Amino acid sequence: MSVILGNILIIIGMVFIIAGALFVLILPDMYARLLACANIDTMGMFFVIIGLLLINPLDTVTVKKVIILIFTLLINPISSYTIGRSAYLRGERPKTKEGGNYE
Repeated sequence: MSVILGNILIIIGMVFIIAGALFVLILPDMYARLLACANIDTMGMFFVIIGLLLINPLDTVTVKKVIILIFTLLINPISSYTIGRSAYLRGERPKTKEGGNYE
């Protein structure tokens, strides 16, 4: 039963990761792309690693999987914030619906 649930979670995670990659191509603004990349890829990675932990709960690399999960959940939001802040300080402004920039 846990193998089936693990496979379902891996598939859900892969759908999130593919959707994040497509949103990076579709979205018009750097900040919207950053949001899609940070949030959706973090959730996709979370589902994939939880699925892997359910498939092989007491494997030799279980500790490594948990460490990767913790680092992913901690580092992705921090790095996205840093990239967004440096872009804002550099002068990159979010786009409006009309195509202009916020001032």
